[in-house]
Amino acid sequence: MASRSKRKRMRELEKRESPAFAIIIALGAALMAFLQNRYGQFTDTREFYSMHFSDGQHAWPFSYHTLQGSNSEMHPVEYPALTGLIMWLLSFFIEPNPIAKLEYFRITVFFHTLLFAATAYYINKLGNRKLAVIFSLSPAVLYSLNRNWDIWAIATMLMAIYLFNKGKTRQSAIWLAISIAIKFFPLVILLPITIFYFRKKEIKHAVVYIAMTLGAWVIINLPFMLINFRGWSYFYEFSYKRGIGSASIFEVTSILGFGIPTTKVAFYSLNLLALGLVILYLVKSKKIVSIADGSFFTMFAFILFNKQYSMQYVIWLASLAVLAIFYLSKESQKKILIFYGIWQASELLFQYSFFQRILTGTFKGTATPASPEISDGFYATAGLVRYGLAIAFTLTLGFLLTKQRKDQSLAELASSRKVS
Repeated sequence: MASRSKRKRMRELEKRESPAFAIIIALGAALMAFLQNRYGQFTDTREFYSMHFSDGQHAWPFSYHTLQGSNSEMHPVEYPALTGLIMWLLSFFIEPNPIAKLEYFRITVFFHTLLFAATAYYINKLGNRKLAVIFSLSPAVLYSLNRNWDIWAIATMLMAIYLFNKGKTRQSAIWLAISIAIKFFPLVILLPITIFYFRKKEIKHAVVYIAMTLGAWVIINLPFMLINFRGWSYFYEFSYKRGIGSASIFEVTSILGFGIPTTKVAFYSLNLLALGLVILYLVKSKKIVSIADGSFFTMFAFILFNKQYSMQYVIWLASLAVLAIFYLSKESQKKILIFYGIWQASELLFQYSFFQRILTGTFKGTATPASPEISDGFYATAGLVRYGLAIAFTLTLGFLLTKQRKDQSLAELASSRKVS
């Protein structure tokens, strides 16, 4: 009888935590995100159609090509293999016409909406419904959702983490390889996975997982290399040679007059320092850090001193942050979620000031100036606040998680002493 009652309670709990509600909220929120920017202003999805496919010839995106009616050669897209493939395939849904780039943007929005719902689904599965809803309604996340194709990689990354947690490591490795082939960022997730296995003294499992991930990535990329190696490698060359600037912490501090040095030595030193601190966190924790937990800190370290800060990066950080928050006690969750909301507000202000500053410069001195006009100083100050709050949020989250694991270890030690 007790067993039947327990099963009934479990079924009720599963029903309450059903992802259906989170999915509905995510779909509604994604619709609001589209309505907020229904013409796709300041989005790569719209502009890249004009640059690569507007003549209706559907040129292979990883090739140097010239649009019909133009004399300028267009370089390959600066994206990994699968993102370029997605861009190319979607172009076949559009015929050249005066509003073709708007139609192309709206097709991508349709798929982004479905993928955003999938992201909420996996957050619900890895965490709980409340956190999935909080993520889905995060203002900065919605403001940046359709600016790029990142949501494709984020959804597949979360699927890989979910499968890993379910013990389906082979499938997890394949989906992580797919995610890496879309954006490359998820490569850093191999760090917490490797340390997770090493701390469990399962080195063979770590080697196998890494080999499967990298092997699958090579298999996915091989056709692109064979079709046009120069075009395929353009993204990697572009990323390596890219200058430091655009919304990065280097640009923000430079505008305010105390710029962080942008030399190669300083750049790589800061990135290695951030990475080293994360490794220390993962290795020295009293308990083995979960993949969902460790992935946030690894991704944050990777993005913090990036050469530039693209606005869609907040989707990566927010999706992983709520998963890390799940491992806190209810009391700690309430505290950090308030901080999460403040951080999201600062992200939104920074994003808005970034784009409004562009409009200010574009329409300066004309009969229709931007309203409001955003100065360089305001933009940089908003950026400094954003970076400061993001760092403070991450440190606070890390502190709370570390303290909780330490308290749990002490409680387990005390319990074992009583039993003995």
